[in-house]
Amino acid sequence: MNAHEPHIPIAAIQAASRRNDCLDAVRDLYVQVDRQLGVHASLCRKCGRCCHFGQFGHRLYVTVLEASFYLATCGPPRPITSDACPHAFDGRCHVREVRPVGCRIFYCDPQTAVWQGPLTETWMGRLRRLHAQLGVPYVYAD
Repeated sequence: MNAHEPHIPIAAIQAASRRNDCLDAVRDLYVQVDRQLGVHASLCRKCGRCCHFGQFGHRLYVTVLEASFYLATCGPPRPITSDACPHAFDGRCHVREVRPVGCRIFYCDPQTAVWQGPLTETWMGRLRRLHAQLGVPYVYAD
């Protein structure tokens, strides 16, 4: 780990994954994000193209709460062997219902770029506040 990489608090992720209040809060936040996305009339063809981060010049980052929700729902993560999500295979996302905010908001359709950034900032702010409300350390890392 270099000086610019955040420390990943594994113990905090594991602890939050056992707290129903944390899991319920993340589940509720994801429902709210999905509801707001419905307003944008964007079409996701569920083709899995967006799961290949390198093609779009970015990486997937998640918060401690998002990682804890994933851990509680899916178990230990699959190893990452490329610039694509390890859950993107057979042409689709195999963890679509538990995907983090970054995946929910990112669409590979270039016409959606105008609202993706501002919406991501809004929901990341809400996630940060949720960490504070629940007393869970906030780390945003890949």
